[in-house]
Amino acid sequence: MAIYDYQKLQEQISNINKKDMYKKICKNIKKYRLQRYNEFKKEYSNNKLNPFTSENISALLDYSHTHYKRFESENDSTKMIPFDKLVKLSIILDVKLEDFLK
Repeated sequence: MAIYDYQKLQEQISNINKKDMYKKICKNIKKYRLQRYNEFKKEYSNNKLNPFTSENISALLDYSHTHYKRFESENDSTKMIPFDKLVKLSIILDVKLEDFLK
Protein backbone atom coordinates (compact mmCIF):
# COMPACT_ATOMS: atom_id res chain seq x y z
CA MET A 1 0.00 0.00 0.00
CA ALA A 2 1.40 3.37 -1.01
CA ILE A 3 1.62 6.07 1.60
CA TYR A 4 1.53 9.66 0.41
CA ASP A 5 1.91 12.91 2.21
CA TYR A 6 -0.95 15.38 2.25
CA GLN A 7 0.45 17.52 -0.57
CA LYS A 8 0.93 14.49 -2.85
CA LEU A 9 -2.65 13.37 -2.23
CA GLN A 10 -3.89 16.87 -2.92
CA GLU A 11 -2.04 16.90 -6.25
CA GLN A 12 -3.48 13.53 -7.24
CA ILE A 13 -7.10 14.43 -6.57
CA SER A 14 -6.83 17.92 -8.06
CA ASN A 15 -6.22 16.31 -11.46
CA ILE A 16 -9.62 14.64 -11.49
CA ASN A 17 -11.95 16.16 -14.06
CA LYS A 18 -15.58 15.17 -13.47
CA LYS A 19 -16.60 15.66 -17.10
CA ASP A 20 -13.74 13.49 -18.39
CA MET A 21 -14.46 10.87 -15.76
CA TYR A 22 -18.10 10.55 -16.81
CA LYS A 23 -17.11 10.54 -20.47
CA LYS A 24 -14.85 7.57 -19.76
CA ILE A 25 -17.60 5.80 -17.79
CA CYS A 26 -20.09 6.32 -20.64
CA LYS A 27 -17.64 4.99 -23.20
CA ASN A 28 -17.01 1.89 -21.09
CA ILE A 29 -20.69 1.26 -20.38
CA LYS A 30 -21.30 1.08 -24.11
CA LYS A 31 -18.15 -0.98 -24.75
CA TYR A 32 -18.99 -3.63 -22.15
CA ARG A 33 -22.67 -3.79 -23.10
CA LEU A 34 -21.79 -4.36 -26.76
CA GLN A 35 -19.26 -7.02 -25.78
CA ARG A 36 -21.89 -8.89 -23.76
CA TYR A 37 -24.45 -8.37 -26.52
CA ASN A 38 -22.16 -9.91 -29.14
CA GLU A 39 -21.07 -12.75 -26.85
CA PHE A 40 -24.70 -13.62 -26.16
CA LYS A 41 -25.63 -13.37 -29.84
CA LYS A 42 -22.78 -15.71 -30.77
CA GLU A 43 -23.48 -18.22 -27.99
CA TYR A 44 -27.28 -18.23 -28.27
CA SER A 45 -27.93 -17.54 -31.94
CA ASN A 46 -31.40 -19.17 -31.79
CA ASN A 47 -32.56 -17.16 -28.78
CA LYS A 48 -34.40 -14.02 -29.85
CA LEU A 49 -34.32 -12.22 -26.51
CA ASN A 50 -30.84 -10.84 -25.96
CA PRO A 51 -30.70 -9.39 -22.42
CA PHE A 52 -27.91 -7.04 -23.44
CA THR A 53 -29.80 -4.86 -25.89
CA SER A 54 -29.99 -1.25 -24.79
CA GLU A 55 -33.78 -1.65 -24.51
CA ASN A 56 -33.48 -4.60 -22.12
CA ILE A 57 -30.73 -2.99 -20.06
CA SER A 58 -32.81 0.17 -19.70
CA ALA A 59 -35.79 -1.91 -18.52
CA LEU A 60 -33.63 -3.72 -15.96
CA LEU A 61 -32.43 -0.35 -14.64
CA ASP A 62 -35.98 1.06 -14.68
CA TYR A 63 -35.15 3.80 -17.18
CA SER A 64 -36.71 4.75 -20.48
CA HIS A 65 -34.65 3.65 -23.45
CA THR A 66 -33.93 7.27 -24.38
CA HIS A 67 -32.73 8.10 -20.88
CA TYR A 68 -30.47 5.04 -20.74
CA LYS A 69 -28.95 5.75 -24.17
CA ARG A 70 -27.75 9.09 -22.80
CA PHE A 71 -25.54 7.15 -20.38
CA GLU A 72 -23.85 5.47 -23.34
CA SER A 73 -23.31 8.73 -25.20
CA GLU A 74 -19.93 10.38 -24.71
CA ASN A 75 -21.31 13.60 -26.16
CA ASP A 76 -24.19 14.08 -23.73
CA SER A 77 -22.61 16.13 -20.98
CA THR A 78 -25.83 16.53 -18.96
CA LYS A 79 -26.20 12.93 -17.86
CA MET A 80 -24.51 11.36 -14.89
CA ILE A 81 -25.44 7.83 -14.00
CA PRO A 82 -26.31 7.45 -10.31
CA PHE A 83 -24.00 5.23 -8.30
CA ASP A 84 -26.71 2.67 -7.45
CA LYS A 85 -27.51 2.25 -11.16
CA LEU A 86 -23.81 1.88 -11.94
CA VAL A 87 -23.58 -0.88 -9.34
CA LYS A 88 -26.59 -2.64 -10.90
CA LEU A 89 -25.07 -2.23 -14.34
CA SER A 90 -21.82 -3.78 -13.14
CA ILE A 91 -23.82 -6.81 -11.98
CA ILE A 92 -25.82 -7.03 -15.22
CA LEU A 93 -22.73 -6.76 -17.41
CA ASP A 94 -20.53 -8.77 -15.03
CA VAL A 95 -17.95 -5.99 -14.89
CA LYS A 96 -16.06 -4.69 -11.87
CA LEU A 97 -16.96 -1.09 -10.96
CA GLU A 98 -13.36 -0.04 -11.38
CA ASP A 99 -13.40 -1.28 -14.99
CA PHE A 100 -15.86 1.50 -15.88
CA LEU A 101 -13.13 4.01 -14.95
CA LYS A 102 -10.30 2.48 -16.99
